[in-house]
Amino acid sequence: MKIGLITAALLAFAAAAAAEPLRPLPGTVPRALSAMTPAGRAPADLRLEHVTVLLGLRHRRAFEALVAAQQDRRSPLFQRWLGAAEIADRFGPRRDEYERVRGWFVAHGFEVVRDSPFRVALVMAGTAAQVETALGAPIGRYLRGGRTYHAPLAEPSLPASIAASVRGIMGLDDLPKFRPLAISPGGDTAMVPSDFATAYGVASLQAAGLTGAGHSIAVIARSNFADSDVAMFSSNFLSFQLTPVRVFAGADPGILSDEGERIEVLLDTEWAGSLSPGATLNVVIGSQGGNIPEALIKAIDNRAGGAPSGDVITLSFGLCEQAAPVITNELFDAFYAIANAQGQTVLVAAGDDGGRDCFPQSLAPAVSGLASSPHVVAVGGTSFTLNPDGSVPANPVERVWEDSGGAGGGGRSIVFGMPRYQIAAGLGGLSSGRALPDLAVAASPVDPGYVVVEGGVAQIVGGTSAGTPALASALALVNQRLGQTRGVTGGLGQLLPELYRVASEQARGVGPPVFRDVVTGSNGAFVAGPGFDLASGWGAPLVDALAGALDGPGPCEPDLVCMVPSGRGGHSCAGEWLVEQELFLVRRNHLPAPRQTCRDGDPQCDADGAADGHCTLRVALCLNVFDSRGPQLHARGRNKGLPLCKPGTVRRARLLAPRASRRDPTAAANHEALSEAIGALPLPTGLDAACTATVPVIVPVNGHVALRALVADARGPVTPRVTLRCTP
Repeated sequence: MKIGLITAALLAFAAAAAAEPLRPLPGTVPRALSAMTPAGRAPADLRLEHVTVLLGLRHRRAFEALVAAQQDRRSPLFQRWLGAAEIADRFGPRRDEYERVRGWFVAHGFEVVRDSPFRVALVMAGTAAQVETALGAPIGRYLRGGRTYHAPLAEPSLPASIAASVRGIMGLDDLPKFRPLAISPGGDTAMVPSDFATAYGVASLQAAGLTGAGHSIAVIARSNFADSDVAMFSSNFLSFQLTPVRVFAGADPGILSDEGERIEVLLDTEWAGSLSPGATLNVVIGSQGGNIPEALIKAIDNRAGGAPSGDVITLSFGLCEQAAPVITNELFDAFYAIANAQGQTVLVAAGDDGGRDCFPQSLAPAVSGLASSPHVVAVGGTSFTLNPDGSVPANPVERVWEDSGGAGGGGRSIVFGMPRYQIAAGLGGLSSGRALPDLAVAASPVDPGYVVVEGGVAQIVGGTSAGTPALASALALVNQRLGQTRGVTGGLGQLLPELYRVASEQARGVGPPVFRDVVTGSNGAFVAGPGFDLASGWGAPLVDALAGALDGPGPCEPDLVCMVPSGRGGHSCAGEWLVEQELFLVRRNHLPAPRQTCRDGDPQCDADGAADGHCTLRVALCLNVFDSRGPQLHARGRNKGLPLCKPGTVRRARLLAPRASRRDPTAAANHEALSEAIGALPLPTGLDAACTATVPVIVPVNGHVALRALVADARGPVTPRVTLRCTP
């Protein structure tokens, strides 16, 4: 009886939805169809086993603010990773909304293959006839290169009430999308793992006893592999045996027949475990139908459920951003962002076709759609020559990789805007879109090349897909070190804001070197130069130095030296602005004044360090500041020497200025970033010095930005304020 009632309800719901006007979901029909030959309709009973319905994340700005706070050591949310239920309830679609979409597809005959613990997407299975009837998208056949493919002849449509909750649909075609990036054959000499450790500052971490113990790495793959190849690699090139764990996202695809696929999974597996013998190595393998998205989602879902996954995820496949449906880029970005919120760091190979990732189909500038998300570390490629005996030079001289094997990927995204951490580093003049790569390591198959064992034979290969898993292995050591020294647990999460901060400090001359700047060479589209460039990013990471910079003191430690007091009342310390800079204009009492001035390009205060027509000042709003500076103490009486202001429980905080502006994009961006950062504070709070994530505020030359906030505790409101000026 209960089953009958449910069926009746679903049918009634489907009938009601059928009466609504249909709304198309753009971005599903592959752009590549225009270059293919139509070959009629697909059979009505053609099975489509992985139709992915993306609902996406909601409150996206608040979500990004929370991820930023997770990376800011001043924030009470620092390293507080979210669980699946919290992500779903705060940032996923509402449960009733998710069930409504799910129920509609079930009522139209689709089978549920997989639900999402985050309620972000669901995977369905059905036939071509069901897709045509329910979605109004007939499935056609197309010919290319002697093969037959299927794809929708029209964009799918849904009833308006359902379409309002759906961002798009994937899985209606079987066109090749994701290509392995391993390049072979290589030259006569190649790096083994100990060479990579020497070249990139990993050896000193190993010498300190770090093994990656307690941490994990997830390799994203779509082919199985032979244990004998991994065993031979271990015996010949390591001092320990790799023990990868296979995690199947669906049906075992077996060992694929394509040599490139076999080399890719072995290259990724052998090198991802090569530098961190104590880390757990999980190889997450997608089925033939589910492919790379299925494997990636499995690695992220498993993390939420405590199943085998990785603190670090490494992905070495390519996808031309321009050729991919926009919904594909959006799906990957949503799951990358969720991974960050769970404490996972995602590394993606930036590609092997230089600044033209759509080659050979197109010579237009393009980047990899898998690496262009602002939530992944895009790994580019360099080249350097080994010594005649095959050893690594004491001081490798790296140039951008471009040779007969390919070139390191890099350029500008046309899908994702430039993230705030890149703007803060002064990269706004390069592009309006996300710039990549973020960094680069050796990738040439010739100079120096990487060794891999496949089919029982040692081979020399290359590509950005080689350096990406090797760097993932090194990050497991960084994870372990920060766990020992700072108590960081579970992973590093969204690493890029901190990476850009320390790289920018190096470029401005106010921080230690954490990258070996790559200043020569080209990837065929962009030329290397000092600092960040679109050919090599910030350059080659010195992993030991990077670990030290992430572990060491940041700007304004202790924080109090950069706090701007707003008064001397009994609860004035309920809120104070923090401004990250070395020198302050001070009042007569020697405390920072409420008006601060920065000179454009001054590395002591301008975070981008460039004379570019504006100053970038990094600020945070801090609550419950235990202000123990002299002028803020009782001068006499029984409380002599104690702070005038006693922290309480802050219940409300909101931004008063700068205000939102429709006319001024810079003011609008400042307002949005500050508002979201304040909105991410876990209120009410009685924590001492609970700060927002640090926000880069842009101040035009000869202009000013006034910062004001309303902060209220049980004793009433206070209005912390500071005015930031920028001079030529």
